[in-house]
Amino acid sequence: MTRNDSDWVNDLFAAGARDWTPASTHHAAHVLYAPVSRDPETSRRCASVLSDTELQRADRFVTEDLKAHFKQRRAFRRYCGAIALGSARPLSQIIFQETENGRPYLSDLPDFWFSFSSSRFGFLGAWSSTHAIGVDLEDQTRNLDGAELAQRFFSAAEAKAVAAAVGQARLRTFFQLWSLKEAALKSIGEGLPFGLDAFEFELAPNLRVVGAPRDHGGPERFNAHMIEGTDSCAALVIRSVVRFSSKNRVEQSG
Repeated sequence: MTRNDSDWVNDLFAAGARDWTPASTHHAAHVLYAPVSRDPETSRRCASVLSDTELQRADRFVTEDLKAHFKQRRAFRRYCGAIALGSARPLSQIIFQETENGRPYLSDLPDFWFSFSSSRFGFLGAWSSTHAIGVDLEDQTRNLDGAELAQRFFSAAEAKAVAAAVGQARLRTFFQLWSLKEAALKSIGEGLPFGLDAFEFELAPNLRVVGAPRDHGGPERFNAHMIEGTDSCAALVIRSVVRFSSKNRVEQSG
């Protein structure tokens, strides 16, 4: 890799990325969105900042589109890490590690919580130095049976809300709830195997967390936010956490 490759990739995301941080959460988190590029040159350049292990993972995908998507996604993750670090060093040197459950973290920023997601349209990255957070990005244009899936994976009240919606509003309601649940799971360092039923949300009249695992503080410890675009549905969930200050006092972020 050359330094110019890193600069090129950095400039690409700097020019195309958009701040999707909800206005009410600027004190707690940063959320950044970048669109997918269909230009093969972009994927080639993004590949130049990745590790050999990441390139091997990219090669396991069946189609060239999926390989390109993975390379751009991982390059964007490094870009977000560089911003959080305030670092000008090459993106190849922004190295994420992952917990056993797959949550990414930077050893250089042990107190920061990162979360990432992607769809066929773009990439979403979020980080916080004060809260545990999770984000999820869903493609609202997918054609699926939202009512049936809600019956299988959502609470009775959530499934009822999906079934009551008509036409495109039904899919929109389904994706809102799905993205909220995935984001919430990430905010506790878990993934889908933990169970979508671990959290329950109410969309109307106002978005609120109805149910959450008690061993993570219950619903009062979580705040949820929707971020909606034309084709995408995104959610940010913020969890207040208990930390120890330098004076050994227990402090709760909130």
